[in-house]
Amino acid sequence: MTADIRLVGLPSVLLSVPVQEEHLGSVIYHESLLTEDTHVQQQASVSGAATHEILQPDAHLTLRPPISRLATDGMLQEDEARDEKDSASISAAPHPAVGLAYPPTLLAQAPPESVLESKGLRRLQMASSFLTLLLAGWNGGATGALLPYIERAHHFGYAQVSVLFVCTFLGYVVSAATTGTLTRRVGYGHTMLISVMIELAGNIINSSQQANFGLMCFGFFVVGLAFATQLGLCNAYFATLDKPLMWTGILHGIYGLGAFASPLLATAMVTRGVPYHLFYTTNIGMNIPVFALAWVAFRNLHALPRHPNERPIEEGSAAPSFGTTLRSRAVWTLAIFLMLYVGAEESIGGWIVSYILEVRTGSPEGASWVASSFYLGLALGRIFLPPLNVLLGERRSVIVYLCFAIGLECLAWFLPYLASTAVCTALVGVAISTFYAAAITTGGKLVPRTMHADAFALMSAVGQSGSAFWPLMVGIMSTRKGIWVVEPTVVALLGAQGICWLLVPKAGRRSE
Repeated sequence: MTADIRLVGLPSVLLSVPVQEEHLGSVIYHESLLTEDTHVQQQASVSGAATHEILQPDAHLTLRPPISRLATDGMLQEDEARDEKDSASISAAPHPAVGLAYPPTLLAQAPPESVLESKGLRRLQMASSFLTLLLAGWNGGATGALLPYIERAHHFGYAQVSVLFVCTFLGYVVSAATTGTLTRRVGYGHTMLISVMIELAGNIINSSQQANFGLMCFGFFVVGLAFATQLGLCNAYFATLDKPLMWTGILHGIYGLGAFASPLLATAMVTRGVPYHLFYTTNIGMNIPVFALAWVAFRNLHALPRHPNERPIEEGSAAPSFGTTLRSRAVWTLAIFLMLYVGAEESIGGWIVSYILEVRTGSPEGASWVASSFYLGLALGRIFLPPLNVLLGERRSVIVYLCFAIGLECLAWFLPYLASTAVCTALVGVAISTFYAAAITTGGKLVPRTMHADAFALMSAVGQSGSAFWPLMVGIMSTRKGIWVVEPTVVALLGAQGICWLLVPKAGRRSE
């Protein structure tokens, strides 16, 4: 005698295969092993060809009378309809979702929200960011040293040559509007690589000629766009690290080292008769290893890494829009603070050479050393002062340093000596060196990580706009009143920074 066994989930071709009753016991045994949701053990014994044992009903095993090989098509369709009805009743039964299926269905496990990078990869990404900002500092620091020679080559005054700062500012504006969207579309790493390629194009434009001032302005716009994008991405990345204040300080300290070295080389070149535009060939030479290292480090980084202590983002939660970033009080307060800070920094670095040459009657080499000493003070302060900032707290330390900076700047203004101006200018660089890192670290505490790409791009772009707007104002005022207005303008900017910093929302103090 034969019996038909119907297993839920088997193909319909196998449903009506006749099975000998002497093998029925082994089938039931395997069935009981595979079903983990029942607490009743199924036992059956088959003895004799005419003996029929009554099996207890099971949700996963069904017996039915044998079907003749001469069954009509109507009978087969009726059996198939009954099979579908039984399958539906079994799937609706209140049993755990474990049953026989062919092939067996495995429960899908959701992938982790993000994978923390290895230490080696993170160090490589940090090294790439350091080299990227070293090149940015190298490019930005040379502008002040080259300005007198750009004026002489094109027969411009202070106001006309200040258009270069305006073009750089326009690049920052475009970066603020596009960086967040581009990062969401192509990923963090690809955005970084695109910005390095754009920077290379700008340096090629600046190094190719010095006859057309309009083309040079376009080159400054391209470089400003690339630099603002890189700065926002690096700031957002370093805000996710352990001890962000320390590492962000080192990052911007390396920027200061580049800005310290480039005025010396630029002055040495132009004083020996080398056309000023050939200085930018050094930028091209540095751009190539910067791109190579960024390619190795960032090409597979699509989103910012999650901090080890940060809660994972819930699945299905929507990322904040750029409009949410624009409505953030913390973002705008810090952005305006950075605009004032960068304006003071670039007003000193951009015009101190002209100030020393005309007001203090110094030599070109001495003037370039004063500019370099200012950037050296920035670099050393950013590297060595963060531990003191942690001890005092970022909020209190900025106020203390501002008081020192205002006092030193007043001494540089009122004491009519080249040596006092040089020393005070260098110490001002040390005093204000950690302001940028303090603002970025505070922003990392106040702004959710999902807003970091947009927030830091906006803060960096608005902040860097100060490097165009305030030097332009100094240039316009210098045309009417004289270059001596550099020092009082810087004093006023430092005082405005203190007021703006007091308006920044308070953030919890982080132990590092």
